[in-house]
Amino acid sequence: MVDTLKKEVQEKYNDFSKGLKKVSKLFLTNHEEFALNSAEQVGSQIKVSETTVIRFCHALGYSGFSSLQKDVQDYLLNKHSSLFEYHSMKYEMDNDQDFFKKIMQKDAEVISKTAERLSQEDFEMAVNQLAIADRVLVSGVRSSHAMAHWFTFTLDLIRGNVRLFRPDIDDLILRIREMDKNCVFVAFSFHRYAVETINMAKEAKRLGAFVIGITDSEVAPIRDYADVLFTVQLPKKSTIDVAAAVFSLINALIAGVSVKNSEQFKQRMESYEQFHFNNFFVE
Repeated sequence: MVDTLKKEVQEKYNDFSKGLKKVSKLFLTNHEEFALNSAEQVGSQIKVSETTVIRFCHALGYSGFSSLQKDVQDYLLNKHSSLFEYHSMKYEMDNDQDFFKKIMQKDAEVISKTAERLSQEDFEMAVNQLAIADRVLVSGVRSSHAMAHWFTFTLDLIRGNVRLFRPDIDDLILRIREMDKNCVFVAFSFHRYAVETINMAKEAKRLGAFVIGITDSEVAPIRDYADVLFTVQLPKKSTIDVAAAVFSLINALIAGVSVKNSEQFKQRMESYEQFHFNNFFVE
């Protein structure tokens, strides 16, 4: 869809006004801006009016900016399947004796880039909310399940009252109805984006809960309902390849909560260590 639009823009470019040409250049070089920003914000970047941006949309046959934006967002989210991207990235490294090193170095690069992009303000806000919440509900299915499960288990060790939504045994309505302004809902939402997790985030936000979204794109559907959005991005879409950086990110969040709730963590640790492990584990 976007490739077709770019071709159409190029064909019409010479007939456009000066203002429309400015919008065209931005669309041709950085169409992601149309997915992430409002018409007013797009216009502000290139010093044209919001009306000019909307006229650009009309010139392409759209009723307005929102309809063009939706097509761009859909294109960015669904260019290829994550499995296709995963295989193509690995195939390029095949037949190399340092294959495993290159894979691990790529993971390290993604972790480093994620850390650089991470907002200190967003991180502190998320840690604070996770530390003070009465309860935390976590959701993540399919490729997101392992991340959600580890985060739930580890955060529960640190502070307690953390629950992973289990669609096989949990009643969705009951779990969501437990959410209120004193709760946090954490949504792991990666391509392909499960509707169930997105709808749970929507309802949790409606009930006043603080929503943390962890995803792979700034235009992912969970964005509309997240109070804080953490993204782990790759040049190509591959849910499997983001796992290392996601685990590093959520480990940082859990570490932040353990420091924030230092006294509570010490009490839980002491209680944990006093348990009679010999009844359950073999040395």
